[in-house]
Amino acid sequence: MAELKDLAQQGRLRGGDLLQPPGADEWMYVEEVPDLKVLCAADVLDDDDDFSAGKKRSGGMLKAFFMLVILGCTGTIVTQLDALPQGGEQLIGEGGLEYTEMLVTEPSSSLRTKPDGSAAVAVALERNQVLNLMAKRGSFYRAQTKSGVDGWIPHDHVVPIYQFGDASVSEEYDPLYNPDRYFEVANGGWQQLATSDEGVTVFQFFLKNMSNYDMSSLVLLATIKDSRGQELERVEIPVEGVIPAMGQTMVGTVESTEKKSKRTSKDDDVEAAPVFMTQHSFALMMEDDPEAAFDYRDGAEVLLESKDFTRASIDPLELRAVPTEDALKSMRKR
Repeated sequence: MAELKDLAQQGRLRGGDLLQPPGADEWMYVEEVPDLKVLCAADVLDDDDDFSAGKKRSGGMLKAFFMLVILGCTGTIVTQLDALPQGGEQLIGEGGLEYTEMLVTEPSSSLRTKPDGSAAVAVALERNQVLNLMAKRGSFYRAQTKSGVDGWIPHDHVVPIYQFGDASVSEEYDPLYNPDRYFEVANGGWQQLATSDEGVTVFQFFLKNMSNYDMSSLVLLATIKDSRGQELERVEIPVEGVIPAMGQTMVGTVESTEKKSKRTSKDDDVEAAPVFMTQHSFALMMEDDPEAAFDYRDGAEVLLESKDFTRASIDPLELRAVPTEDALKSMRKR
């Protein structure tokens, strides 16, 4: 706040500038911050402009240019951007930026090989570099550079361009960057197979998608606990296929005839990992190739180390939202 006050007293901040305080997820106008409003010179606003406290512009363009202020451990970063577009129009830079892209805001950030701040660096990034979104996992985005290098970056090291749109833009594009907000695992249950001496547990549940985007690249996290609530183990469950927009589906275990024949390697004790797939995508697969021989069994058959447990939860760990054709048409009309 002290840095921001200095900028305001120097005349470098106006009421219509946007800022994001440390630790905050939302952007706000300088005029919405009382301690800064009194220090800023009054903006000359058009009749349709409104930066009063508690209000955000519902339509039209922002000023010909504005200042984007980000506070972080490296200090205050000030970036000037050209006028923001409506919907699918382009913004700035070579080839233009779109609401589906994001800018790197940290001056010394990197894409890492894993969603971990201490993981190996895949490629170093520059501030204001443009990235494409691939998926979200916890507090990390899986992103890709324009040259095709992908990796993981903390969500607070980037700013999605859609955040600068009006309310309708924010509502339309938010599921791309926060798919976990529009997704849930419902009616979960499990059964330990009595005939199995390998510790196979069958998890059954519904996946519910409450957005207008198909969702894919799903990784679920099974957390296993004992009767006292003590965590015994965690197991990741990668799920192939799609969870349809505004729909729900179950998950099953798939094994093709070919996979059956190759189930064991040279070492007969080593088995191929099971493939988990949404019921929705499996049905579409069989429509396209009805003669393909598949075994599809309801539920995700997961091999656990814990033999005796009384509690288990299934939560989304990684997810990607993909615009449907209808959603893309809607974006193009904007």
